[in-house]
Amino acid sequence: MSTTAQVDTDAPSPAPDPGALSARRAVGLVAGREINSRMRTKSFVLSTLGLVVALGVYTLIILFSKEGPTKVGVDRDAAALRPMLTAVADRATDVDFEFVAIDGEGEGDSADRAEKLLRDGDVAAVISGDTARPTMTVERETDPDLLAVVNAAVAEERTTRELEREGVDPVDFAQRVASSATRTKALEPSGNSAAEQFALILSSTGLLYFFFIVYGIMLAQGVVEEKTSRVVELLLSSIRPWQLLAGKLIGVAVVGVTQLVLLGGAAVVLAEGTGAISLPTAVAGTLVTMGVWFLLGFFLFAAMLAAAAARVSRQEDLQAVVQPVMVLITTPFVLGIALLSKNAHDPVIEWLSLVPPLSPILMPARMLLGIAPAWQVAVSLVLAVAALAGLTRIAGRMYANSVLRSGSRVPLAESLRLR
Repeated sequence: MSTTAQVDTDAPSPAPDPGALSARRAVGLVAGREINSRMRTKSFVLSTLGLVVALGVYTLIILFSKEGPTKVGVDRDAAALRPMLTAVADRATDVDFEFVAIDGEGEGDSADRAEKLLRDGDVAAVISGDTARPTMTVERETDPDLLAVVNAAVAEERTTRELEREGVDPVDFAQRVASSATRTKALEPSGNSAAEQFALILSSTGLLYFFFIVYGIMLAQGVVEEKTSRVVELLLSSIRPWQLLAGKLIGVAVVGVTQLVLLGGAAVVLAEGTGAISLPTAVAGTLVTMGVWFLLGFFLFAAMLAAAAARVSRQEDLQAVVQPVMVLITTPFVLGIALLSKNAHDPVIEWLSLVPPLSPILMPARMLLGIAPAWQVAVSLVLAVAALAGLTRIAGRMYANSVLRSGSRVPLAESLRLR
């Protein structure tokens, strides 16, 4: 049931005094009408189910796009080096190589088979020759990580031989050397691969961007619809303009948060169940944080969209007046994908994530990646709340000055004028 239909049939008779209802009561009535009319529609149910299915498909894409270990061929002459290669690769946490044997019956067979495997892409490289000075053959370019593993394995193999020749136990020597190894400490440890980080960036920024656009436009269209049908005149005979705007904002925000929580819960279940993405340790806290940022961002953008929509009386004119606000929503999404994917620690993205209206999209992505210090989160929240307070006052003035004027578009200067 649409908002307009409910107002026509269920709204009480207008009171002559706009202050007859208390502010809380008036805002609550409008918010309740928005929640009931939107959450009971088939479009809400179907869109929620569709987004959950889309998340499932996206999870499958991530799972199937994950590459297995890079295969490296080892011919029979270098076969003795294979255990050491495997041991060195296993100790390295940022590489994934699998060393496979290449068999051949004659002198030329092994070389021919190695070349064929390289040409077909079955292996990334082939290691051949003497274990002291092996040769690594590649099709085009040498992987520096693989070269480092091979060099380390050759060095360890040569060290083991020399120790045995001098009568020193290699195992005991290795243990004593390992006890003196340098420990590493990461200031911002991350358990996510590059692909997982991109998935987290895309999902967080994309989800917030989607909800800001969808529910912001939904609110703007509702404003124009009520103005066109002159229902707003009936409503404003009982309540004040700011109460109507606040109620609509709160009602639509509750609907958006409900759908966001449902999708966030489904995303967590899919990620944990499939292991497609490594989520932050405090998943519940992350979801709460996303909800807080959604509310801040939504109120920030939706208030501007509603105020802009109040300036026109036809749906055909809506696109032109909301276009500047849409740019403000799109800009942080594009920046988030471009800059965070390139270098999440770039100082530019750090400072941009503090400034509204960029922060409601950029800061949640940085928090999800675990790279946003607490002080930056606090500063961005304070600035976002301050910007929200200022912009809602301006939006409320524009809405009050424009919503009862029909016909041609209300000039911007006229909508901002103090009365």
